[in-house]
Amino acid sequence: MNTTLIIIAAIIIIVILWFVVTYNKFVAKNNRVKQTESSISVMLKQRNDMIPNLVAAVRTYMGHENATLVKIAELRAQMQQSKNEHEQMQLGAEMSKKLADIKVAVENYPELKADKHFLRLFDSIEEMEYQLQAARRTFNAAAVDFNNYVQMLPSNIVASIKNYQPYELITIPEAEMANVDVKSLFKN
Repeated sequence: MNTTLIIIAAIIIIVILWFVVTYNKFVAKNNRVKQTESSISVMLKQRNDMIPNLVAAVRTYMGHENATLVKIAELRAQMQQSKNEHEQMQLGAEMSKKLADIKVAVENYPELKADKHFLRLFDSIEEMEYQLQAARRTFNAAAVDFNNYVQMLPSNIVASIKNYQPYELITIPEAEMANVDVKSLFKN
């Protein structure tokens, strides 16, 4: 009888230890995803702070009616109003596309390409874009790690008890992967 009680007690202790270790791993993985999500939000804020200067520099050469500039201003306003980090990341991806459109459009304005203020500003924003790409990849890696833990046995038992849900990965919509129509950038 004593051996049976010892075995049962050992099994209970092992299950409790497994639950605690698994739960702690979930907490660490979840915090990592949230940290990378927050990093993206901080970078988006920094980039958005630079955008009014870029728009002003480009507007001087390209005129006030450029649809790309209007869309950038609208996206920036939406991002500032949004409190949801996931929505901010989606709007940030759309903003990245529009900033790439400006880079293509600038090719038709040699005076703008030679403007030192514009070049410094655009280089800063472009560097921020590279950092955002890296942060998005880091977020996706952390999310996949967390999602695997949520979905795989036996950790999915703890996930279902604690109601952990998989994170949505950052993806680029197919429409944004299409080639840029340069002519449409200049239509009023």
